[in-house]
Amino acid sequence: MNRSSSSNPRHCVVHLESRNGDLLVRWADGHESRYPAMWLRHNCVCAECGSTETARRELRLTDIPREIAVESAAVNEQGEIAVTWKSGFHRSRYGALWLRAHCLSPAERDYRRHKPVLWHPRSNNLLSYESYPALEEKPARLRFLERLRDYGFVILNDVGCEREATEQAAKLVGSLRMTNYGIYELISQPSPQLVGDTAVPLAPHTDEPYRHHPPGITFFHVLAQSAEGGDSTLVDGYHVAESFRSENPEAFRLLSTVPAGFHRTLKEGRAFYASGPVIRLDREGHVEGLRLLDRGTAPFDIDAGEVAAYYDALRSLLAYLYDARNQLIVKIEAGQMLVFNNQRLLHGRTGFDPTVSHRHVRSCNVDLDEFYSSLRVAYRELGREEAYMTLAQGAGT
Repeated sequence: MNRSSSSNPRHCVVHLESRNGDLLVRWADGHESRYPAMWLRHNCVCAECGSTETARRELRLTDIPREIAVESAAVNEQGEIAVTWKSGFHRSRYGALWLRAHCLSPAERDYRRHKPVLWHPRSNNLLSYESYPALEEKPARLRFLERLRDYGFVILNDVGCEREATEQAAKLVGSLRMTNYGIYELISQPSPQLVGDTAVPLAPHTDEPYRHHPPGITFFHVLAQSAEGGDSTLVDGYHVAESFRSENPEAFRLLSTVPAGFHRTLKEGRAFYASGPVIRLDREGHVEGLRLLDRGTAPFDIDAGEVAAYYDALRSLLAYLYDARNQLIVKIEAGQMLVFNNQRLLHGRTGFDPTVSHRHVRSCNVDLDEFYSSLRVAYRELGREEAYMTLAQGAGT
């Protein structure tokens, strides 16, 4: 039997053959996939070989002969592609959805790469409000996670002003990441150690770029809001980076290849330092994260001949970010929560008068891998191919 019965043409096999030892699969949508024999054999997870996902595995790469080749293949009664190997007579089985989701062709590798929605403050349907209580239901929770993945931020309503709601809401995305700051209380103070505790305006930035792995998903839970000012400012770093690439390719090259250093010293006896490009690219050149805090840069450790050009490039990028016309301004009211991707969005705040209004925001973080795990689990439960989507790795070193 060479044809599977899936209703989705992407997962319906119409032809199988061994060619030069590799497996060729033709699908009902017309696409043809080639799976190299070594790659396919190494990804066998039968009971004898064991699972790479659990790392309880008997098969080692060094156990596989270099000349491994497919002898035959057919679709079995369970709809799996059953492969028999030459030399050793081992048999492997692969799900059709799994195989298509891991096709190595350039078109399919691009297909499974997540394409974020790039936005500007003038974009339509930009603000998205989700009901926090509704997220207990799986469809609403997945919609929330997808919106966060696609746009980089979501606002939650009806979170309430109880302190414990901060952690409870964050855990719907993933396990909390605890640093030396703990659950941070942003309250205006007369002589603060951190500028977030002041009432002054804050220019768009990413948080904690001085860490090798900056915070991923950030939660700003507003317990008390100022009557005037204290509004959140948001800028889509992906959109900015792509605009910057098209307008000034040489400046983009510098900011995406030459590392910038960031540091932070705290009175409690901590001194942090990390470096990385302001704009992080994946191996195909797609933007996948930003790391930028103008007021927290360390002395740039770069070639003296590049200093002038690097500062010009950074100045141009910051001028765009600091232009109010490029900032989405939204007031997060008491009982609401702003959830955003700190390695994509740059965020800031308008100033306010602490003598007139009391402002209290609780903040915590969840790592990107926890967020992505929640998405993958949701997709697996639904049997969807998005479980194998390639997601941006962020701005980590």
